[in-house]
Amino acid sequence: MTDCIPPTENLVLSPRQSLYYFFSLAFALALALARSLSLALALGGGAITRAPAKLARWLSVDLRASPDQIRQNPPHRAPVLLDPAQVAAATAALEFAIVHGRRPIDSLTVRRVNSSDSDSSDDDVSGHPNCWHHGYPLIQSLEAGDARLFFVSGSAPGLPDARQGDGVRRLSDVHENPLILKADTETFAGPCELTNDITQTWVMRLKITTKLVGLSKQQLHEQNWEQCFSEVAGQPLEQLLVVACSFSDAIWSHANISQMLTVFDALVDVLFNIQDLPFSRCGEVAGIVNKMMNAFKGVIQGTSNAICSSEESTIHPSTFVLIQVLEFFCRNRDMVQSILESGDYNTGPYSDMFNCLISKLKECAEINFQEKGQRYIFVMNNLYYVLEKKDREGLLLPPNVESNLVSLVDQYIIRYIDEYWFPPMLSCLDGDSLKKPHRSSVDSFIETFYSICDSQMTWKVQTELKKILREEIVTLIVPKYVNFLKALQERRSPHCCSLLNWMSRARFEKPVCTAERLELVIKEFFEG
Repeated sequence: MTDCIPPTENLVLSPRQSLYYFFSLAFALALALARSLSLALALGGGAITRAPAKLARWLSVDLRASPDQIRQNPPHRAPVLLDPAQVAAATAALEFAIVHGRRPIDSLTVRRVNSSDSDSSDDDVSGHPNCWHHGYPLIQSLEAGDARLFFVSGSAPGLPDARQGDGVRRLSDVHENPLILKADTETFAGPCELTNDITQTWVMRLKITTKLVGLSKQQLHEQNWEQCFSEVAGQPLEQLLVVACSFSDAIWSHANISQMLTVFDALVDVLFNIQDLPFSRCGEVAGIVNKMMNAFKGVIQGTSNAICSSEESTIHPSTFVLIQVLEFFCRNRDMVQSILESGDYNTGPYSDMFNCLISKLKECAEINFQEKGQRYIFVMNNLYYVLEKKDREGLLLPPNVESNLVSLVDQYIIRYIDEYWFPPMLSCLDGDSLKKPHRSSVDSFIETFYSICDSQMTWKVQTELKKILREEIVTLIVPKYVNFLKALQERRSPHCCSLLNWMSRARFEKPVCTAERLELVIKEFFEG
């Protein structure tokens, strides 16, 4: 515990101390007289008379030393005491402001049963408890009324005397106040214990303790007792970091994401408000926020790979988690960046989060889908879902992250086209086949085309992504098909063969599928 030495102009002495200072002054005068006498005797005899060793040590006392230093007593403590009644009043006002300032924060995530298609008529289940969480007022906006947390001892009759060890000096000693974090406050046992009520209690403890610490610093400054801040608020500050570490080090899961977001919103607010305060562990603040970012990645990585149907491409739970984490960054961006910068950590964790999501999507696709096309569609569905939330509902993404995401979707579209549509087009409608067009090439292409259609017609695809894929397929297939039919017609025209042979083939061959029919079929893709 650090003692505070008061300024001399504010020093108020008790009767006992006044008597002590009187005798100390008399003692100092006696020493001065003795030294003067010794000097006179030495000069009068023409030589310096040596005093005995004991007397020499006695005469060598530094008269500039204070009486307390002579007796080797500790310096006086500050005559500043906490008023428990005023602390209780401030706590009550803050608790009222926090509870009545609570608001639900809805996520942009919209969950649908067995479907990622925004045109689907499936029931909207956005009321799922993991799609929203509670938000609480920022610490800087909380009002504690006109409570004065301190009084000066001796300023009024009947007040405890700080110099005699009476009264309460530390916030942690206000034992009857359960909303101030202390060393004996019960610890956070784990995410599974966090009901909404327990979560709110932790939020109130964190925010109220932080606000009282801030008020203490402000009011000590007003009374010129800033040097006493560490004694008054040191232990609550230490406990704030202990609790923050217990939350950031916990193993969170998708099932606890609502409580996690509520607590982490509060923690960022707390850590932002204490990062510049003078206490021994202030350098750990940025590291705690960095661990919170890692905890979010842990939730994404820990989501289950089981999806509703292995035959359909759906939105993965990790994608919903990512969107909620991005919303967290949007709400707290300035505070998060300020704290991370102070510790030289990565201030743009968006890319890390997306890399984590993509890794999870690939892992899930490998487990649930045998065909490459289904894997590609699954990854594209999830990435495009994020882009759709950005475009339609204002989800903020840094420009570089957005461009990388768009580029990745384009890469998967190319992979899908190359896997399914480019080979039959090249083998049947282009290259050597186009140089010597035969009706068999058309039949082979149509057979392959309808085989792909039958296998993919019911795949679930996001609405806007569905349009893009259809347009890409039409752009690749239809012009080539038209060119091939034109070349085939020219080769088989009456000018190129006998009229009899041409009429015979036209009579017995099936009608050729028109380009318009192909385009119509493609536009019905992914309607399952």
